[in-house]
Amino acid sequence: MILTDFPYIQVALDIIDLKFLEKVLSFLPNSNKLLIEAGTPLIKKFGSGVINTIREYFPDSYVIADMKTLDVGEIEVKICADDGANAMAVSGLAPLETIVSSIKAGKERNIDIILDLMNVAEPLKLLSELPELPKIVLFHRGIDQEGNMEHPWNLIQQIRKDFPHVLVAVAGGLNLESSVKALSKGVQIIVIGRAITASEDITRSCNDFLKLLK
Repeated sequence: MILTDFPYIQVALDIIDLKFLEKVLSFLPNSNKLLIEAGTPLIKKFGSGVINTIREYFPDSYVIADMKTLDVGEIEVKICADDGANAMAVSGLAPLETIVSSIKAGKERNIDIILDLMNVAEPLKLLSELPELPKIVLFHRGIDQEGNMEHPWNLIQQIRKDFPHVLVAVAGGLNLESSVKALSKGVQIIVIGRAITASEDITRSCNDFLKLLK
């Protein structure tokens, strides 16, 4: 699956229970506007092979492995590619060499690289230092940071202007209201976790977010 029909909703599966994972997957609607993320806790608990479980429910979907890679980028790209991921997340706090090698390996293995900008002080400077750009940059407010910081909406617009070929995603405690704001700022991928996965009605909640894209 190639990302061309923007914007998208990305469901972050930060889950550490396989039965609950399968329950969530069974209730998610089948939509070409829905991207599926194997979250970092899920991968740490079960390994990147859990992507195969996701594929059982969504064989044709765009699946992201949120590795938050900090080292050995080429090796982790290989792992994710072998397990069938379409994209892999690399931390923007990684050494420049790791980011560069991840992007290079991603091109060789046809897997998109997402550069996670969580806690990156100067995103514009980082992007300007890269010989090749990632497919996606992710403005990511961590769960532990919620309530203490706002999403950098102006910086998001600046990235869209200065690096028009890079897709912009945003994650971190988004709800329907803040997702509308994100879309108005030009965000192309809205990452939603607990607002969908912890909902009493997963299908309805996911569809509510998908309706924002119309």
